[in-house]
Amino acid sequence: MELNIIIGGKAGAGIKEAGRMFARVIANLGYYVFVDVDYPSLIRGGHNFVNIRFSDKKIMSVKSKADIIIATDGRSIRAHEKDAKEDTVWVINEKERREGAIRAPFKEVAPGFFKSSSVLGVLLKLLGIPLEEGLPLILSLPQKEKNESIYREAYNSVGEVYKIRKLSEKKRELLTGNEAIALGAVDGGLDIYVAYPMTPASPVLHYLAKNKNELGIKVVHPENEISVINMALGISYAGKRSMVGTSGGGFALMTEALSLSGMAEIPLVIYEAQRAGPSTGVPTYTAQSDLLFCLFAGHGDFPRIVLAPGDAEEAYFLSREALNLAWKFQVPVLLLGDKTLGESIFTAEINREKRVEKPKLWNGNGDYKRYEITDDGISPLAFPGTENITVKVTSYEHDERGITVEDAFLVKKMQDKRLKKAETIRNYMINEDYAIKIEGNPESKNVIITWGSNKGVVNEVAEETGYKVIRPLILEPFPHERIKGEIGRAEKVIGVECSASDQFIRLLSMYGIRVDANIKKYDGRPFYKDELKSLIERY
Repeated sequence: MELNIIIGGKAGAGIKEAGRMFARVIANLGYYVFVDVDYPSLIRGGHNFVNIRFSDKKIMSVKSKADIIIATDGRSIRAHEKDAKEDTVWVINEKERREGAIRAPFKEVAPGFFKSSSVLGVLLKLLGIPLEEGLPLILSLPQKEKNESIYREAYNSVGEVYKIRKLSEKKRELLTGNEAIALGAVDGGLDIYVAYPMTPASPVLHYLAKNKNELGIKVVHPENEISVINMALGISYAGKRSMVGTSGGGFALMTEALSLSGMAEIPLVIYEAQRAGPSTGVPTYTAQSDLLFCLFAGHGDFPRIVLAPGDAEEAYFLSREALNLAWKFQVPVLLLGDKTLGESIFTAEINREKRVEKPKLWNGNGDYKRYEITDDGISPLAFPGTENITVKVTSYEHDERGITVEDAFLVKKMQDKRLKKAETIRNYMINEDYAIKIEGNPESKNVIITWGSNKGVVNEVAEETGYKVIRPLILEPFPHERIKGEIGRAEKVIGVECSASDQFIRLLSMYGIRVDANIKKYDGRPFYKDELKSLIERY
């Protein structure tokens, strides 16, 4: 059983809320669901829609063509004609006209707001789902009496088209990637989250701020991104675990302080949620075009770690891992996502577990050297307030105590220390089980190589076309030897990415990994399953 549904309407009319509530109902019935949210950077007046796909088997993508289109206004009818099939069921506002469409009372609770109740009522009745399944969600809304009345009227205004049965009593968990990142960071020991709002990372700030007391953390919203990263570095210097969140434009402002983190060896986690650029670009849409920027941002040579989750479950795990890695190695760790990962709604099974690894701490013996040279390049940590020692960090080149130096011998000596740490990081990271994931048909001679939020759509297409999928979750240090080993004697290697300038393929080529073709999309939208399958089959 599988259906793809599009719900469209004007910004501010509760379209996203309607999608969220429907996803919750269908997950409560035991189905897997994936929701892609499409909206312009307007508070009011634009066209919003959600693309929802659900199935009795695991899915993590949507299709371009819909089985049902819910058009709550005239603009939605025109906007989604291209998304219809011959047998698509259309449901339109009772004030509109379209031949063969079902008309329904998409009423508003207040002018311009909350059509979500009527949409949910119509949709559940079309699918033959009992009214009672959606009632708890309706009663949780503001003006619940008015919402319940509208919901019941809408439910009774249409007939059944499908009959969706309950699969199990197990209610599947729903999470956005941003919510998973927030929870992973908390379970990795996050003390303070610092961020300036920037789509599509802003929901992490909102979620953590709303739940800060329950989660036991502090949340700070400074005046700009430069303040954000410098405040976070100060927090880490003082001994508390910090994390920042932003998108490409905000990260651009943070790059000087990124290099400060590298020189001063201050632990820091940066969540960089990509959107379509350059500059302001298309703020509410997706891309994978910050890849090379994140790998090489900052001036000078210093080690960093870059992680790239593909879904909500990996977002939770790698966010938690990022906090521990930053403190283990005293380096900046970038968690690289995008709008598709962050704002899509996933059916996810996350077993939350607090895991906070202790970093290398000073044992209290002898003189304290903040940048003591060690066999692995990692110096013992101490924090301000520790008796009888000075904890000095600096942006200048320095000796082991943190005193500024310019002597050629000492400059090279300290750079070699950081290079030794980079070697330690590489030896540790490339052997991690999660460095690369092998999915699809592992025995196939046809290979798709991809990264990040393409995971779901690529894996679904690979299952149907018989391809092997190689997907690195660690992008720096890059596990190129393992990737080469998995490619082996493949007869065909196809890259898949959301970048106009082949950034992922350029990364592969740096390590001598070649592909036969590269499928790329850069219009701000994710790959749709039917679209990608058609493109793959051309090869």
